Amino acid sequence: MKKHLNDQLYEIIASSIKKGRLKRGTLLLEGPLADLFGVSRSPVRQALLSLHQSGLICTFDGRGYLVGKEPDQVIKRKLETSDFKFSKGSATAPRKTETWKSVYDRIERDLLHQSLFGSYRINELELSRYYSISRTVSSQVLTRLSLMGLVERDERSRWQLTQWDEARLGELYEVRRRLEPYVLMRAAEFLRQEQLEGYIDRLHQAMSVYPDMDSRQFDDLESDLHIETLGLCPNRQMLQILQRTHSLLLSGKHILLDKSYFPDEEPFFREHLTIFKHLHAGRADLAAQSMEEHLIIAERKVKQRMAYFREHNRIAAVPYLELQD
Repeated sequence: MKKHLNDQLYEIIASSIKKGRLKRGTLLLEGPLADLFGVSRSPVRQALLSLHQSGLICTFDGRGYLVGKEPDQVIKRKLETSDFKFSKGSATAPRKTETWKSVYDRIERDLLHQSLFGSYRINELELSRYYSISRTVSSQVLTRLSLMGLVERDERSRWQLTQWDEARLGELYEVRRRLEPYVLMRAAEFLRQEQLEGYIDRLHQAMSVYPDMDSRQFDDLESDLHIETLGLCPNRQMLQILQRTHSLLLSGKHILLDKSYFPDEEPFFREHLTIFKHLHAGRADLAAQSMEEHLIIAERKVKQRMAYFREHNRIAAVPYLELQD
């Protein structure tokens, strides 16, 4: 039976620790490990949590984990593939990132920016040429984006990019306000205390350094609550409906890439922190209430953020989009 990616990563890192390739005190960080293995941060995060639970790594007064049961002198160095030798019959190399993922973020960003200014028909052949990818890859990217609600097919199965306006934002946020508090309560019983403590620590760290942080961290922090935590809800039908609203999270990921758009006050950290603290205290009811309040505030902030972006930017036309009336 094929193992999940986080389980593969757990075995690879655990093997390197047990065989002494990773010395006690070696610093392990999500981002560098994800880059090294060619995967997203989510499976790396899960693998590190499992390694911590197993006593192979530990937390310390800093970001990330250290190899060993207890903190020791920190060894900061760039990890290489040679630190994770794979042997037959034990840990195997994790599945490589699919080809479409190498261009996904760029296409996602470009389409989000264009959608702020109008509705378009997407020429998939021209899109493939523009990004120098195959039709197979372009189809995979657009299919992925359709699951998030950024693009959709019309009645003739042609890809469409619909404009982000206040009416559309309002409809999507209404769906989120109706569903996410309930989904959070269903997910609460499956959350581990250690997992919540990790989310809380990440938020405290972000609050202490803001705005001196990589804007891509916004995406990770949003995912902690709205993707990872809610994803523990056992009702898969509700999660599929919510997946169509995930395009709302892209404004933080792609508009905040330019630090000139960073708000004076941190955008959502305290609101997320309140929710996680309620969950940590076993008060899923209060967490759900705080979630609804958070989404009301988030809708207002996202509308302001997108309006500001439209006012201060002119996006160059791309050959694969045809403006619709």
